[in-house]
Amino acid sequence: MIPQYLIEAKDEIKWIETKSEKPEALKSERAIVHFISTIDLDRQRDIVIPKGMVDKDFDKSPSVWYNHNYTWNPNALPIAKSQWRRKKEEGILAKTEFAKTEFADDVYRLHEGGFMNTWSIGFRTVKDRVGIVEKDSVTFDEKRNITTYHKWELLEYSSAPIAANPNASDMAKDLLTMNFKSDVMVDIVKNVVLEIEIKSQLEQMQADIDGLQQIKELLKQLIEKTDSNEKEILQLTEFLNEQENKITKNISIELPVNKMTDDRIKTIVSRIVDGGR
Repeated sequence: MIPQYLIEAKDEIKWIETKSEKPEALKSERAIVHFISTIDLDRQRDIVIPKGMVDKDFDKSPSVWYNHNYTWNPNALPIAKSQWRRKKEEGILAKTEFAKTEFADDVYRLHEGGFMNTWSIGFRTVKDRVGIVEKDSVTFDEKRNITTYHKWELLEYSSAPIAANPNASDMAKDLLTMNFKSDVMVDIVKNVVLEIEIKSQLEQMQADIDGLQQIKELLKQLIEKTDSNEKEILQLTEFLNEQENKITKNISIELPVNKMTDDRIKTIVSRIVDGGR
Protein backbone atom coordinates (compact mmCIF):
# COMPACT_ATOMS: atom_id res chain seq x y z
CA MET A 1 0.00 0.00 0.00
CA ILE A 2 1.31 3.47 -0.91
CA PRO A 3 1.96 5.59 2.22
CA GLN A 4 -0.28 8.65 2.52
CA TYR A 5 2.66 11.04 2.90
CA LEU A 6 3.98 9.84 -0.48
CA ILE A 7 0.63 10.45 -2.15
CA GLU A 8 0.47 13.96 -0.70
CA ALA A 9 4.07 14.76 -1.71
CA LYS A 10 3.81 13.65 -5.36
CA ASP A 11 4.04 17.16 -6.83
CA GLU A 12 7.10 18.06 -4.70
CA ILE A 13 9.26 14.98 -5.20
CA LYS A 14 12.70 15.33 -6.76
CA TRP A 15 14.79 12.34 -7.80
CA ILE A 16 18.52 11.71 -7.81
CA GLU A 17 19.97 8.53 -9.31
CA THR A 18 23.16 6.92 -8.02
CA LYS A 19 25.35 4.14 -9.33
CA SER A 20 27.04 2.14 -6.60
CA GLU A 21 29.46 -0.74 -6.39
CA LYS A 22 28.21 -4.31 -6.14
CA PRO A 23 26.37 -4.51 -2.81
CA GLU A 24 27.14 -6.71 0.16
CA ALA A 25 24.68 -9.59 -0.09
CA LEU A 26 23.13 -11.10 3.03
CA LYS A 27 21.57 -14.18 1.46
CA SER A 28 20.16 -15.65 4.67
CA GLU A 29 18.09 -12.48 5.10
CA ARG A 30 17.29 -11.85 1.38
CA ALA A 31 18.93 -8.46 1.93
CA ILE A 32 21.72 -6.28 0.58
CA VAL A 33 23.73 -3.40 2.05
CA HIS A 34 24.33 -0.64 -0.47
CA PHE A 35 24.44 3.12 -1.05
CA ILE A 36 21.15 4.74 -2.04
CA SER A 37 22.81 8.12 -2.68
CA THR A 38 26.32 9.54 -2.83
CA ILE A 39 27.92 12.96 -2.48
CA ASP A 40 28.62 13.02 -6.23
CA LEU A 41 27.06 15.49 -8.67
CA ASP A 42 24.17 13.86 -10.52
CA ARG A 43 23.08 14.33 -14.15
CA GLN A 44 20.70 17.17 -13.23
CA ARG A 45 23.64 18.91 -11.49
CA ASP A 46 22.21 18.33 -8.02
CA ILE A 47 24.09 17.33 -4.88
CA VAL A 48 22.50 15.96 -1.71
CA ILE A 49 24.57 16.24 1.47
CA PRO A 50 24.35 12.94 3.41
CA LYS A 51 24.34 14.48 6.89
CA GLY A 52 21.36 16.64 5.86
CA MET A 53 18.97 13.68 5.43
CA VAL A 54 15.75 13.75 7.44
CA ASP A 55 13.98 10.35 7.33
CA LYS A 56 11.54 10.61 10.25
CA ASP A 57 8.39 10.06 8.14
CA PHE A 58 10.06 7.50 5.89
CA ASP A 59 11.02 5.45 8.94
CA LYS A 60 7.32 4.98 9.77
CA SER A 61 6.72 3.18 6.45
CA PRO A 62 10.14 2.34 4.93
CA SER A 63 8.88 0.98 1.62
CA VAL A 64 11.31 0.42 -1.26
CA TRP A 65 10.00 0.49 -4.84
CA TYR A 66 11.03 -0.40 -8.37
CA ASN A 67 11.52 2.67 -10.57
CA HIS A 68 9.26 4.88 -8.40
CA ASN A 69 6.23 3.02 -9.77
CA TYR A 70 3.97 4.44 -7.05
CA THR A 71 3.95 7.69 -9.09
CA TRP A 72 1.99 6.15 -11.95
CA ASN A 73 0.48 2.94 -10.61
CA PRO A 74 -2.08 3.35 -7.80
CA ASN A 75 -1.94 -0.42 -7.21
CA ALA A 76 1.85 -0.52 -6.98
CA LEU A 77 3.43 -2.77 -4.38
CA PRO A 78 6.85 -2.20 -2.78
CA ILE A 79 9.57 -4.70 -3.62
CA ALA A 80 11.37 -4.39 -0.30
CA LYS A 81 11.67 -2.57 3.00
CA SER A 82 14.53 -0.51 4.35
CA GLN A 83 15.92 -1.91 7.60
CA TRP A 84 18.15 1.09 8.29
CA ARG A 85 19.93 4.10 6.74
CA ARG A 86 23.28 5.44 7.89
CA LYS A 87 24.85 8.80 7.06
CA LYS A 88 28.39 8.38 5.75
CA GLU A 89 30.78 10.98 4.38
CA GLU A 90 30.44 9.47 0.90
CA GLY A 91 26.67 8.98 0.96
CA ILE A 92 23.69 7.23 2.55
CA LEU A 93 24.31 3.55 3.25
CA ALA A 94 21.20 1.37 3.59
CA LYS A 95 20.18 -2.19 4.33
CA THR A 96 17.33 -3.37 2.09
CA GLU A 97 15.36 -6.58 2.73
CA PHE A 98 13.43 -7.84 -0.28
CA ALA A 99 9.86 -9.13 -0.32
CA LYS A 100 9.00 -12.71 -1.28
CA THR A 101 6.93 -11.84 -4.36
CA GLU A 102 8.12 -13.18 -7.72
CA PHE A 103 9.00 -9.75 -9.11
CA ALA A 104 10.79 -8.65 -5.91
CA ASP A 105 12.80 -11.87 -5.96
CA ASP A 106 13.86 -11.21 -9.56
CA VAL A 107 15.00 -7.68 -8.67
CA TYR A 108 16.90 -9.01 -5.65
CA ARG A 109 18.75 -11.60 -7.74
CA LEU A 110 19.74 -8.96 -10.31
CA HIS A 111 21.18 -6.68 -7.63
CA GLU A 112 22.84 -9.51 -5.75
CA GLY A 113 24.40 -10.79 -8.98
CA GLY A 114 25.69 -7.37 -10.00
CA PHE A 115 23.43 -6.98 -13.05
CA MET A 116 21.77 -3.93 -11.47
CA ASN A 117 23.73 -1.38 -9.46
CA THR A 118 21.66 1.79 -9.65
CA TRP A 119 19.39 3.31 -7.00
CA SER A 120 17.33 6.47 -6.95
CA ILE A 121 16.09 8.51 -3.99
CA GLY A 122 12.83 10.45 -3.94
CA PHE A 123 13.14 13.49 -1.71
CA ARG A 124 11.92 17.04 -1.13
CA THR A 125 13.18 20.20 0.48
CA VAL A 126 12.53 20.73 4.18
CA LYS A 127 9.97 23.42 4.98
CA ASP A 128 8.97 25.25 8.14
CA ARG A 129 5.49 25.27 9.71
CA VAL A 130 4.15 27.84 7.25
CA GLY A 131 5.46 26.03 4.18
CA ILE A 132 8.60 28.10 3.53
CA VAL A 133 11.82 26.30 2.59
CA GLU A 134 14.14 26.40 5.58
CA LYS A 135 16.89 29.00 5.34
CA ASP A 136 20.21 27.69 4.00
CA SER A 137 18.75 24.22 3.37
CA VAL A 138 19.23 24.71 -0.39
CA THR A 139 21.94 26.71 -2.17
CA PHE A 140 22.53 27.39 -5.85
CA ASP A 141 25.90 28.05 -7.47
CA GLU A 142 25.12 30.14 -10.57
CA LYS A 143 28.64 29.93 -11.99
CA ARG A 144 28.68 26.13 -11.97
CA ASN A 145 24.90 25.64 -12.25
CA ILE A 146 24.85 23.33 -9.24
CA THR A 147 22.04 22.99 -6.69
CA THR A 148 23.10 21.65 -3.29
CA TYR A 149 20.59 20.27 -0.78
CA HIS A 150 22.09 20.71 2.67
CA LYS A 151 18.94 19.53 4.45
CA TRP A 152 16.38 17.31 2.73
CA GLU A 153 13.58 14.88 3.51
CA LEU A 154 13.87 11.29 2.28
CA LEU A 155 10.47 10.20 0.99
CA GLU A 156 11.43 6.87 -0.57
CA TYR A 157 14.11 5.10 -2.55
CA SER A 158 13.83 2.82 -5.55
CA SER A 159 15.75 0.25 -7.50
CA ALA A 160 16.42 1.89 -10.86
CA PRO A 161 15.91 0.07 -14.19
CA ILE A 162 18.61 -2.10 -15.72
CA ALA A 163 21.03 0.11 -17.61
CA ALA A 164 21.09 -0.49 -21.37
CA ASN A 165 24.85 -0.32 -21.81
CA PRO A 166 25.76 -0.77 -25.52
CA ASN A 167 28.98 -2.55 -24.49
CA ALA A 168 27.17 -5.01 -22.20
CA SER A 169 26.64 -7.81 -24.75
CA ASP A 170 27.84 -10.45 -22.28
CA MET A 171 25.42 -9.11 -19.68
CA ALA A 172 22.60 -9.30 -22.22
CA LYS A 173 23.36 -12.95 -22.95
CA ASP A 174 23.43 -13.75 -19.24
CA LEU A 175 20.12 -11.96 -18.68
CA LEU A 176 18.43 -13.94 -21.45
CA THR A 177 19.45 -17.23 -19.82
CA MET A 178 18.26 -16.33 -16.31
CA ASN A 179 15.14 -18.10 -15.10
CA PHE A 180 12.97 -15.15 -14.04
CA LYS A 181 9.88 -15.84 -11.98
CA SER A 182 7.75 -12.87 -13.01
CA ASP A 183 6.41 -11.99 -16.47
CA VAL A 184 7.00 -8.30 -15.69
CA MET A 185 10.75 -8.86 -15.30
CA VAL A 186 10.86 -10.98 -18.46
CA ASP A 187 9.38 -8.06 -20.42
CA ILE A 188 11.79 -5.58 -18.80
CA VAL A 189 14.80 -7.72 -19.72
CA LYS A 190 13.59 -8.22 -23.29
CA ASN A 191 13.30 -4.46 -23.77
CA VAL A 192 16.77 -3.90 -22.28
CA VAL A 193 18.34 -6.51 -24.57
CA LEU A 194 16.63 -4.95 -27.58
CA GLU A 195 17.83 -1.50 -26.56
CA ILE A 196 21.40 -2.77 -26.24
CA GLU A 197 21.18 -4.20 -29.77
CA ILE A 198 19.76 -0.94 -31.14
CA LYS A 199 22.50 1.10 -29.48
CA SER A 200 25.11 -1.24 -30.90
CA GLN A 201 23.73 -0.68 -34.41
CA LEU A 202 23.55 3.06 -33.82
CA GLU A 203 27.24 3.10 -32.92
CA GLN A 204 27.86 1.90 -36.47
CA MET A 205 25.86 4.87 -37.76
CA GLN A 206 27.85 7.37 -35.72
CA ALA A 207 28.55 9.66 -38.67
CA ASP A 208 24.83 10.06 -39.34
CA ILE A 209 24.15 10.63 -35.65
CA ASP A 210 26.85 13.31 -35.45
CA GLY A 211 25.25 15.03 -38.43
CA LEU A 212 21.85 15.01 -36.72
CA GLN A 213 23.35 16.46 -33.56
CA GLN A 214 24.83 19.33 -35.58
CA ILE A 215 21.45 19.97 -37.24
CA LYS A 216 19.77 19.94 -33.84
CA GLU A 217 22.25 22.48 -32.50
CA LEU A 218 21.71 24.72 -35.53
CA LEU A 219 17.94 24.45 -35.04
CA LYS A 220 18.33 25.42 -31.39
CA GLN A 221 20.36 28.50 -32.36
CA LEU A 222 17.75 29.54 -34.94
CA ILE A 223 14.93 29.22 -32.41
CA GLU A 224 16.81 31.33 -29.86
CA LYS A 225 17.42 34.16 -32.35
CA THR A 226 14.79 36.90 -32.18
CA ASP A 227 14.93 37.59 -35.94
CA SER A 228 14.77 33.95 -37.07
CA ASN A 229 12.91 32.97 -40.21
CA GLU A 230 9.93 30.85 -39.17
CA LYS A 231 9.86 29.06 -42.52
CA GLU A 232 13.52 28.13 -42.24
CA ILE A 233 12.94 26.71 -38.74
CA LEU A 234 10.00 24.64 -39.98
CA GLN A 235 11.98 23.26 -42.92
CA LEU A 236 14.93 22.35 -40.72
CA THR A 237 12.64 20.65 -38.19
CA GLU A 238 11.00 18.58 -40.93
CA PHE A 239 14.42 17.62 -42.33
CA LEU A 240 15.60 16.56 -38.86
CA ASN A 241 12.51 14.38 -38.34
CA GLU A 242 12.96 12.81 -41.78
CA GLN A 243 16.58 11.90 -41.01
CA GLU A 244 15.69 10.42 -37.60
CA ASN A 245 12.96 8.34 -39.27
CA LYS A 246 15.47 7.21 -41.89
CA ILE A 247 17.87 5.95 -39.21
CA THR A 248 15.00 4.24 -37.39
CA LYS A 249 13.95 2.33 -40.50
CA ASN A 250 17.54 1.17 -41.09
CA ILE A 251 17.70 -0.58 -37.74
CA SER A 252 17.23 -4.32 -38.03
CA ILE A 253 16.47 -6.34 -34.91
CA GLU A 254 17.30 -10.04 -35.16
CA LEU A 255 16.87 -11.37 -31.63
CA PRO A 256 14.84 -14.33 -30.32
CA VAL A 257 12.49 -12.02 -28.43
CA ASN A 258 9.49 -9.85 -29.25
CA LYS A 259 9.99 -7.13 -31.85
CA MET A 260 10.27 -3.59 -30.57
CA THR A 261 7.82 -1.07 -32.00
CA ASP A 262 8.99 1.64 -34.40
CA ASP A 263 7.94 4.30 -31.87
CA ARG A 264 10.16 2.71 -29.20
CA ILE A 265 13.11 2.56 -31.62
CA LYS A 266 12.55 6.21 -32.60
CA THR A 267 12.53 7.20 -28.93
CA ILE A 268 15.90 5.53 -28.40
CA VAL A 269 17.34 7.16 -31.55
CA SER A 270 16.12 10.61 -30.42
CA ARG A 271 17.61 10.13 -26.94
CA ILE A 272 20.99 9.20 -28.39
CA VAL A 273 20.91 12.19 -30.76
CA ASP A 274 20.29 14.36 -27.70
CA GLY A 275 23.35 12.87 -26.03
CA GLY A 276 21.67 10.34 -23.68
CA ARG A 277 23.74 7.33 -24.66
